[in-house]
Amino acid sequence: MKTKLCEIANIRSGHPFRGTIKPIPKAETQVVQVRDVNEFGEINIKKLITTKLIGRKIPDWLQAQDILFIAKGARHFATFVQQLPEQTVCSPYFFIIRINIEQKSTVLPEFIYWQLNQRPVQKYFKISAEGSLHVSIRRKILEDTPIALPPIATQQKIVALHRAAIKEQKVLQQLINNRRQQLDVIAYELINA
Repeated sequence: MKTKLCEIANIRSGHPFRGTIKPIPKAETQVVQVRDVNEFGEINIKKLITTKLIGRKIPDWLQAQDILFIAKGARHFATFVQQLPEQTVCSPYFFIIRINIEQKSTVLPEFIYWQLNQRPVQKYFKISAEGSLHVSIRRKILEDTPIALPPIATQQKIVALHRAAIKEQKVLQQLINNRRQQLDVIAYELINA
């Protein structure tokens, strides 16, 4: 089955900060920014800054199973919220995608996150992006993103494969880093011999 993202999910903008997000130590609100997402698409919770939110409106806190989509910048990709501190928001560089309650039994949020980062959808974003200096994806473009919905069992298998691939990437990256460090030590010893 094929559908549009807006037919299975609610999409909204990140918290409307005005200007730079100012870090305030020991404040209760944590903020996910683009720089907090690592090369594996994971949110580094230890790097989140804390700040104070201004305004009367109660923020819509991020929840586990939310998908954050980076809509502004050179790369447009999604990250998956597994676990965050209770009072956490994201910057306006993100769109928050939350699967509708009615679809929870037939749609895995982690599968949608995976699909948004795959070549066919990335090609759609590349063609649809606007701007020359500051490239961005409008909300309407994200809402109209074509999504394939195989049976839930297939979604689960794909998610499991994706998780295994991420683990493999991390192991390979660690091996590359170890080899680089080893060669750096050899080069240092040769120069200083």
